[in-house]
Amino acid sequence: MSLIIAQKYSKALLEVAQESQQLEAVLAEVAAFDQVIQSTDLQAFLVDVAYSDDKKHQVIESLQNASSDIFKNFLTILVKNQRMALLPVIIKEIRHQADSLFKISDVDVTSAIALSDAQLSKLETTIKSKFDLNEVTIKNTVDTSILGGVIINARGKIIDASIKSQLTKIAKSII
Repeated sequence: MSLIIAQKYSKALLEVAQESQQLEAVLAEVAAFDQVIQSTDLQAFLVDVAYSDDKKHQVIESLQNASSDIFKNFLTILVKNQRMALLPVIIKEIRHQADSLFKISDVDVTSAIALSDAQLSKLETTIKSKFDLNEVTIKNTVDTSILGGVIINARGKIIDASIKSQLTKIAKSII
């Protein structure tokens, strides 16, 4: 349920930022705000019921003074609707949707041996065209149990071209 809420809030923020042609500036603010949350106890403070809503509003207002109107309104709506507890999930979803918008993705590639730079470069080109991406960051994980080939996990899709899975398919077809 919280993911659905986060998706709605993040989509709304990104749409407003795009319409006002301030998408990159708003994304920079989101990244800066995320750093503040990660480096402080702000999240714990905002969800702690021991602190009054007035104190929480004061802290948010102080953060809003350094924000653009779009991000200021966004934070105001989160406070008003009592969604500050979902802020980390919302920020993560904003980044996810922005990556989809700009066609950027982290890709996990599992192989039986570590891939060379040349292999990773060729794989990056293939992944960009196969998944319609502009930018790719590949994380190569070694798993000797797959015997050979690769398993590619990009944008929630998995391409299993490992020898282990091919042998399993052959074994199932024989039986």
